[in-house]
Amino acid sequence: MHKRKLIYNILSAVFLAVSLVVLIVYSSANHGSRQIDREARMLSKRLEQRVRVMDEYVDKALSEPKDGWLDLGNLPSDMVVYRYCSDTLQSWVNEFPVYNDNIVSNTYFPFITDPGRSFLSPLSSIGDSLCFVNLGQSWFLAKSKTSYNCTVIAGLEVSTIYGWVPRPSASLHLHYNYSISPLSDDGGVPVCVGGRPVFKLMNDNLNPGAGSGGSSLLWIALVSLIISSFFFLVADRSVRRMWLSILAIVTVVTLFFLWGRNDGGSSILFSPILYASGAFFYSLGAVILLNLAVVLVISCLFITRDDISSRLAGNRERWTLFALSLLTAAGVLVYAHFLLTSIILNSSISLELFKPTELTPFSVMVYASFITLLTSIPMLVQLARCVAPAKVRFRFNAFSIGGKIAYSFLIAVYLLCTSGVLGFQKEQKRMEVLASRLSFDRDISLEMRLRAVENQIAGDMIISALSVFSNSAATIQGRITDTYLSQGEQNYTVSVYVFNDSNNTPVALDQYNDLLKDGIPIADNSRFLFVKRDSSRSYYVGVFLYMVEGNGISRVLVCLESKDIRSNRGYAGIFGITPPGKVTIPSGYSYARYEGISLRSSHGSFGYPTQMSPDMKSVIYDKKETSLTMGGYTHFFTLVSDNEVVAISRAKITPVTYFVSGVLVAIITYILLSIVGIGRRRRHNYGWNFFRTRILELLLVSLVLTLVSMAAVSVYFVSSRNEVNMHTMISDKIISIASLMEAGVGNVSRSEDLNYPQLRRLMEQVGSDTNSDVTIYSPSGHLLMSTYPMVFEMHLLGDRINGKAYSEIICSHKKYYIQKENAGQISFYSMYAPIMGRQGNVIAIICSPYNEENYDFEEDAFIHTATVFSIFLLCLMLSLFLVSRIVDKMFRPLSEMSRKMNSADLDSLEQIEYKRNDEIAAIVHAYNRMVVELSESSKKLAQAERDKAWSGMARQVAHEIKNPLTPMKLQLQRVIRLKEKGDPTWQIRFDEASKVILDHIDILTDTANEFSTFAKLYTETPTLIELDVLIREEIAMFDNKDNIEFLYLGFDDVKVMGPKPQLTRVFVNLINNAVQAIGDAPDGKITVSLRNSTEPGYYDIVFEDNGPGVSPENESRLFTPNFTTKNGGSGLGLAISRSILEKCGATIKYHRSYTLSGACFTIIYPKELPSESISGGSIFGQDIR
Repeated sequence: MHKRKLIYNILSAVFLAVSLVVLIVYSSANHGSRQIDREARMLSKRLEQRVRVMDEYVDKALSEPKDGWLDLGNLPSDMVVYRYCSDTLQSWVNEFPVYNDNIVSNTYFPFITDPGRSFLSPLSSIGDSLCFVNLGQSWFLAKSKTSYNCTVIAGLEVSTIYGWVPRPSASLHLHYNYSISPLSDDGGVPVCVGGRPVFKLMNDNLNPGAGSGGSSLLWIALVSLIISSFFFLVADRSVRRMWLSILAIVTVVTLFFLWGRNDGGSSILFSPILYASGAFFYSLGAVILLNLAVVLVISCLFITRDDISSRLAGNRERWTLFALSLLTAAGVLVYAHFLLTSIILNSSISLELFKPTELTPFSVMVYASFITLLTSIPMLVQLARCVAPAKVRFRFNAFSIGGKIAYSFLIAVYLLCTSGVLGFQKEQKRMEVLASRLSFDRDISLEMRLRAVENQIAGDMIISALSVFSNSAATIQGRITDTYLSQGEQNYTVSVYVFNDSNNTPVALDQYNDLLKDGIPIADNSRFLFVKRDSSRSYYVGVFLYMVEGNGISRVLVCLESKDIRSNRGYAGIFGITPPGKVTIPSGYSYARYEGISLRSSHGSFGYPTQMSPDMKSVIYDKKETSLTMGGYTHFFTLVSDNEVVAISRAKITPVTYFVSGVLVAIITYILLSIVGIGRRRRHNYGWNFFRTRILELLLVSLVLTLVSMAAVSVYFVSSRNEVNMHTMISDKIISIASLMEAGVGNVSRSEDLNYPQLRRLMEQVGSDTNSDVTIYSPSGHLLMSTYPMVFEMHLLGDRINGKAYSEIICSHKKYYIQKENAGQISFYSMYAPIMGRQGNVIAIICSPYNEENYDFEEDAFIHTATVFSIFLLCLMLSLFLVSRIVDKMFRPLSEMSRKMNSADLDSLEQIEYKRNDEIAAIVHAYNRMVVELSESSKKLAQAERDKAWSGMARQVAHEIKNPLTPMKLQLQRVIRLKEKGDPTWQIRFDEASKVILDHIDILTDTANEFSTFAKLYTETPTLIELDVLIREEIAMFDNKDNIEFLYLGFDDVKVMGPKPQLTRVFVNLINNAVQAIGDAPDGKITVSLRNSTEPGYYDIVFEDNGPGVSPENESRLFTPNFTTKNGGSGLGLAISRSILEKCGATIKYHRSYTLSGACFTIIYPKELPSESISGGSIFGQDIR
């Protein structure tokens, strides 16, 4: 025990030292300008290492054969290498995000969709010295190296923009509170490479999450201090240490709480952007800290509950603490429910475990915090159980296996129900907002763009000249699209209709009127009209009149029709881009609009009926239901008007998903409860359970290996199946796209012969038919066009095709190629295929990203893995329970045999009933046979021992009687002789002899009483004794001596069970010994104390005096029969007292008094009587809680 306390104290000191060191490091690392200088020097060293690696790849690129594709092996993703031969890009590994990668100055870059782009290539200015250049949304350290006619340009990415926030490259290992800027910017510290400054390192504390580097040190310090406090408390589970630990924990958490409010806003965890609910719960970090403080304080109370209980003297204190424990448990439940509800409703954090794609690391933090918080409830229940008054004391153990299982599933059900119900309410509100946006047909951003270009279109002389010709609609469309509507074309299909003298027919007139029917001008005096059609696609038509001399008036109608109500196909879905004027439907949801009972439009995997059923109409229009589950889908309805409704649908969450989620939460809770309660288990002698433990361990290991193997094989099988299925779907899709493109191109032999306006229309049509984005590259790898050019304009992707894909298509002549690519922190699959010309040559290369919205393979794999994992853990726990029960049942006869042999004596050995016929049966039969034989032998031995005991007792009685009879006989004989001689002094001698005889008669009486008491030791029945009253009565009997002062220290209303006459004799014996030890000495003092023992469940009854005490050489013989230091004593008093106390379950020990310097006898007496003692066993046992 002492060694364990020493270890805990050492660990407490170690963790305290760690926390102090971390705080010192944090203080020096986050204050002053020294830190940024030190970080700049460290960054310089890292950059020099990275640049040396890049130079090695540059040299390798120069040494590789020039007639083959460049192979640099595993070039790091933050490095780019371009190799030019005779100023022509021959090979590249990774890509620079630039439009023009030629290195010849003033080179014209053809086929650019945006005429405003610069004709100068940014790569042409890179020289042989390292320079800091901005390429697209990234900053590079770049340099070039030339050998003969070969030039290699290499770049190391040092910074890029993610979500409008500049972030250093991950390979630089910079914290987010630093950013990189050009040398021309003000402030910052220059970073040198090769002794020359290349850029500046800036300290930026304004970005959310910027302080994560420093805050991580504070978290480490906080955890270290908490661990130190707990080791300090566990070393000595006393109330004094409890208050010190609570004070330390509350102080540290409070300081951290205040730091989060004042300086922690730079960390997203303490930012109100993530969550805020008032001044107190100002962030998610504040909630986590408060939850942590509550759990830690309750844990301190839980750890010291035994010492707390031992200090409660009266029932009033017990009732008070008992009520406070239960009220605190109820308060924790209310507090947890309030905060959980607030987080679900007032933040963007999803806590619906059955929707894994919506979960974030913050979801895990919230669940971990609240599960930990709710584990404090069993601690409070155990505390209440420990301090409860005797009248309401209950035996329920919250940390028993049954208690932990029941509570774990209650927590799982509560968390799932709360997150499910409140999450569904939040989802309903979100769907209402989404439906309101979907019900609005007009595109405001497009209308503003149309207003800006309509006058330019009306004044375009080229369009005016073309409008007089027949079949000029396609040419005018190309002119309008390329010049005025290049951005709008990616979201709308642009059509042009020309009406002039060449087609002045009734059919043309009907078409003209039909296009303009019900049109509403988008603004006053605007040429563009908004036309609400039967489809949900926004339809705009512009009317332009051109007067050409000699040809009359020509009318040109420019129509723009929305391509798709949803914008999450292809690149938009991958990068999360919502084009202006569009509404993005979340993945997995379907959408429909009804006018009356007729379907107006729909999109998604759910098959909406074209006509509502009467029941459905009643539910939506009459009953005003906002949600409904049927047909395996959950539907959300929003009434836009009395005759129009928007329906948004998603697949219903299956019971299996709920079950898996609940099992995961329950298992995590059970493990946490097991960790909390592990210190309170009984410690068994391992040697007594050696074989049982070995068998259990063997079965456990076998079971775990089997289940792990099955789970791993199952997960691997599903992952492999998903990979194969996904590859099959991707390959089928790219083959279909390539086939459609080749069929549309026709008999083109060279890439130079491609008709780009026609190719653009073909690309748009194929993309619409296959629900994909299509990008076309030239045979040299340049970007030609894309159905979604926004990703290239935003520099999310470079204009150069992926080098590996280009090599596989051009050099390896593959029919198609599929690979996983990265753009920043986003990963996706890209599909590549060549477009073959009439002569079998490659005239273009197509690329299409794979973003299948109807089926998510990764989500399916995740759900399957989680299901397998949950079932695995559930089966493991169930198997452990069954295996434990089976092993216990197998060893039960042996355990029963051991118990009976330990608890019984030779006279009361019992046989074991075992009806099976197995290996253990032989042991049981041998044991039963031994019991019979031992019973017979014990009877003979008992008889012999009784005879011997009576013989010894007779000798002892004879000895005790003979000793006083001898002097009595001698005195009488002497008196008789004197009388016979007629000696007159015989009368005097007679008086002396009478006194001696009377004294020895008293000795004989005392001896008889001693043996009588000894005979009654096993016959008296325990009764309820008011211990305080009994002690006071015995002290009062002896408090009649003027030279002795009695002092009693105790408390009232102390009741125990025991044999009152025998306990009275013990107290009388101890007090009488103290009185006799003091004798006639002046200023005698005797102190009797009644107090709670340091051993839980016991009282200490202490008898002290200021007499001479017992000499050290006699201390070991104090309780030995027939030993006495008094004249005329029998030597049985203390021996009989110890026997009485031992039969009561108590102990007595002697040591010299520290206060009075005399003798000190301490009786450790149990507070309660176990049931087995009442029936005749030992009187007092230990109350195990």
